[in-house]
Amino acid sequence: MLLTAALLIGVLTAPQAQAAASFPRIDASGFQLVSGDTFATYGARVAQLETKPALAPVGVTEVLAASNRTGRPRCHATYLTASLNPQGFCWQDGEDDDLNVWIPQGLSGSGDAEPAGGARRVVVASWHNSGDTAIRISFLDVATNKYRHVLLVEPTADGNFQAVAGHGHGLYWSGNMLVVATGGAVLRVFDLRHIWRTDTSTGEVGLGADGKYHALWHAFALPQVGAYWYAGGGCASTTGVRPCFASLALDYAGTGSFVAAEHTTRGGGRIVRWPLNKATGLPAAGTDGVVRAVEAFNSPVWGMQGAVSYNNSFVIPGVCPEYADNIGDGVDYPSCLHRGTGGVSTSVWTKAPKNTENLSYWPATNELWLMNEQLRERVTVHIAFP
Repeated sequence: MLLTAALLIGVLTAPQAQAAASFPRIDASGFQLVSGDTFATYGARVAQLETKPALAPVGVTEVLAASNRTGRPRCHATYLTASLNPQGFCWQDGEDDDLNVWIPQGLSGSGDAEPAGGARRVVVASWHNSGDTAIRISFLDVATNKYRHVLLVEPTADGNFQAVAGHGHGLYWSGNMLVVATGGAVLRVFDLRHIWRTDTSTGEVGLGADGKYHALWHAFALPQVGAYWYAGGGCASTTGVRPCFASLALDYAGTGSFVAAEHTTRGGGRIVRWPLNKATGLPAAGTDGVVRAVEAFNSPVWGMQGAVSYNNSFVIPGVCPEYADNIGDGVDYPSCLHRGTGGVSTSVWTKAPKNTENLSYWPATNELWLMNEQLRERVTVHIAFP
């Protein structure tokens, strides 16, 4: 979601954004998600496909064991305040850093999946390709920086599977479940106990002419097992009862929740808190099957790219106030992290990597993870949560 000049035409005349601003609660009673019969439908399709010996399911451990890329020690500027002591990595030199064939967006990891902490620390990131015709995720072992890309696929009614299309946004990893926002209006669910090995010899997706299963040159495919969306479909930023999903982040405080943020040019994007079923890792639905938002806020942060919270403390990446008058001039400036309290206010905390995207908070280690999408400056780092 780069803040391009074309996207921001007219903002040059907007008033200067402020370093501290009101962060009010808004009415969330109309924000509702449904899942229909998707879990039954996709579950049956996955089970049918896994009767094929070639598609015997494996897990994240097998993916990491087959890692074929290695991230580098942090190699790009973070712009974060030095006292925050940012630690992290850059993606492998070449396509993952230097080209926009694939663009990183969402961020989560084992600190979300196992909030009490685990022996192995793993980062998971989502990427969409430049044509929004496919979405992949990456699993990276923090101890070694070795990683592997996995293609997201959708099982089809004809006993095959196809690439998940659309703009991949944020994601979260809870237990065995990976939930990925796609196209702004749909949350697709993937079960990490069901990953398929695929042949890498062609760019086909699904059963190829050679009788083998392929996943766009990827060695693994992860099939969708369910979905949530707004009744009636679609979404609209800043208005209406279907806030668009640009980011997702878990919050294990209290009964558990996840927050979703809209991407907006100016302030006014909404941050919505949704209930989480900690036992299943899925959005918590009522007895009628409807997931109802817990609360929502109107964000003052310009160019908001994501949000994360713990209890009621938020961190939000977006435009730095001092660069507000420069929006649209074609120059990529550092992002800023804004922090604040829901229902009260936000203020600028620190500069951050250019075009910082999604955030993730790992409670066991008190780490705030963040990732950016800036071409040739892509970096993934963690600092202490404020």
